[in-house]
Amino acid sequence: MAAVSYTAPFAPTLPAPVGFDAEIQRLQLALAAELSWLAVSYGRATRGGKKQGNKLITFPEVYHGNGEYRDVLPNDNVAAQSFFYPRDPATNLADEPGPSVGLRMDCDLIFWCNLKKIDPTKPYRFEAELLQDVLRVLNQEGGVLIKRVFTSAEEVYRGFSVDTVDEQFLRHPFCGFRIQLELHVLNMLC
Repeated sequence: MAAVSYTAPFAPTLPAPVGFDAEIQRLQLALAAELSWLAVSYGRATRGGKKQGNKLITFPEVYHGNGEYRDVLPNDNVAAQSFFYPRDPATNLADEPGPSVGLRMDCDLIFWCNLKKIDPTKPYRFEAELLQDVLRVLNQEGGVLIKRVFTSAEEVYRGFSVDTVDEQFLRHPFCGFRIQLELHVLNMLC
């Protein structure tokens, strides 16, 4: 497997995902196939961290394979990237006591884009067009509830140390958005 690369990143997939991983990978692959401007569509991200002085810096990271992780903070080497960040806990879909029929979980879908790399002929901010593309794909795929959309830099990376990201990556020609989803999976044990 190749070393972690920020200039030519790739998004590994699971060979036989189950549960929420299967649902995330289904959406990950649909976004990659349907959005020509999306350079890298990552699957599940986790919260990484490192100490800088006396401060803990947190960031989203994805498993890259071979025991390596890479952060998925803004990367000016790609036109656009996305990743999924599941939010615990998963909850029971059943309203009454008894066997569980399935689970629901909130999951953030986060996009970061370089508008100049996506379409240098557009001299304006067109992130609303990109968001519309993403919502179209999610609606076509089905099986997911779109709960909220966030567009400010502070909200896109909420829960992570955005102060470590160079401010230029949070202004034009860069943009980002976070879509809060609700995913459902059936209980495979019933």
